[in-house]
Amino acid sequence: MKVAIVTGRRATSFLRDIARELSKRIGWTVDVVAVPVEVAALIPREALEQTIERLDCSYDMVIVPGTLPYSLDEIRAPDCLTIVKGPIDPTDLLILAELGEEGLRELRENRVLSPELVAGRWLEELKRHHNETLSIEVCGVRVPVRPPPIVVAAELYYRPGLSIADRVEQLLSMGADIVVMGFGADIDPGEAMEVVRTAARIAGQVAIDSPDKKLVARAVKEGYACLAFTASEASKLLDLLPRGSSVVVAPYRADYSVPSNPHERVALLQRLVREARSRGLTPIADPLVEPPGHGFAKSVTAYILASEVIDTPLLAGIANVYELVDADSHGQIAVLTQLYGEAGASIMLVTEESRKSRFAVAEAAIAATLTGLSLLKKRPPKELGLGLFYAKEKRPRKGVPLASKPERVYDASKLAAWVSFRQDRLGNHLIAVEGGVIRDLYIGSRGIVEVRGRRAEDIYKAITYLGLASEPSHYAYLGYELCKAELALELELSYVQEEPLITPPWKNALIYSVREKRPRRLG
Repeated sequence: MKVAIVTGRRATSFLRDIARELSKRIGWTVDVVAVPVEVAALIPREALEQTIERLDCSYDMVIVPGTLPYSLDEIRAPDCLTIVKGPIDPTDLLILAELGEEGLRELRENRVLSPELVAGRWLEELKRHHNETLSIEVCGVRVPVRPPPIVVAAELYYRPGLSIADRVEQLLSMGADIVVMGFGADIDPGEAMEVVRTAARIAGQVAIDSPDKKLVARAVKEGYACLAFTASEASKLLDLLPRGSSVVVAPYRADYSVPSNPHERVALLQRLVREARSRGLTPIADPLVEPPGHGFAKSVTAYILASEVIDTPLLAGIANVYELVDADSHGQIAVLTQLYGEAGASIMLVTEESRKSRFAVAEAAIAATLTGLSLLKKRPPKELGLGLFYAKEKRPRKGVPLASKPERVYDASKLAAWVSFRQDRLGNHLIAVEGGVIRDLYIGSRGIVEVRGRRAEDIYKAITYLGLASEPSHYAYLGYELCKAELALELELSYVQEEPLITPPWKNALIYSVREKRPRRLG
């Protein structure tokens, strides 16, 4: 196959390295063709068309820059050439080596080369593997004995006043495969059963976790619960469940202690698995994820050992880690899912019990897909067309360069010192994020008016239409604050007008400096 990659002068050398790597991987002839323009994103359509017209019809495919501001439909090209828009990031051209014949046909049809093209094919491969690999059926979900794929179980702890139906629907929409209803020791059994019935109406069936093992068994017997938590030497749950039930077993001794030695822990777990099977139950083994500082590393060893000798799915309660570390959950969940997935766990149990762990279910669903593809393809969980980046980015996005040379350049910080605050004669605006919307409350000469919405753009346009501001600087201020409010709403962060939305942790953190042998403040 013969491919031409069209680019600007600046990227020519880099793309030639990419072309050589592609040729080495798949044996294609890959040529780099430079248009006499410095930046690929600024190639005029006429110049691109002239370059394409000079190409030989022997090329099977011509790849043009993905950063071009115009569409392929606007490009005039010879009928003998297939024109494809390349990825935004040039390094993603290497996915050509992964496409295969089917992927190439899809690329010719879609005419856009992107990581999602490969990810889609790999997800189909993951689906086929899921259908073929040794698994058990739990809560209507095919759970592999060993990953991939990874199953996400989301535990929802019941509190009075919680809207069970709405919350269960939300967890399912965020990617939960199994919903686990959790109850405290003081719950009224009748109230708990009504909650389980409500949750089951939404999810079909739910798993149940409670210290009251009679409640757990009742929910299973009545057909509302499809998985029972947790059987051990310390509980009588195995005696209460009907044959054919699925149950999580965990290595608690009769005195509720857990063996700290991984080998002893796994030996106890093996006995519990055998006992569950002898009673006609389907066991899922939980070697227990220990909290950081209390045996976390050893617990990973227990999972690895268990995966070698226990032939049933392993469950990992990774919330025991991310709920106890003061760091953003999404990075932790990505690493924990990969870590315990490689150690043999095919179910990740997650919760969203604290404010800092919001979105943990969605993060786990993405992490499960990353890990599943990583294990399937035996490659790092990257370059897959999906990720868990929030505040950071893998590569800088390339905007259109400011090509024009300005007649004058001003330092805004110096000019701002000369501009004093000017009160808007029409009044003031108070902004808050409450009840799932942004609220802008105007108080001034036109009365007291509230404008509500979820998008900053909608609100400032409404303010403009209603004439609730007059000073240009006031409009600029409102745009700035409303943008912060929209981000706070989207990420479920708290918003306070005129306070920073996000403060990087290195701005003012007190650390112990090993280098200086003393506490010092960052930033």
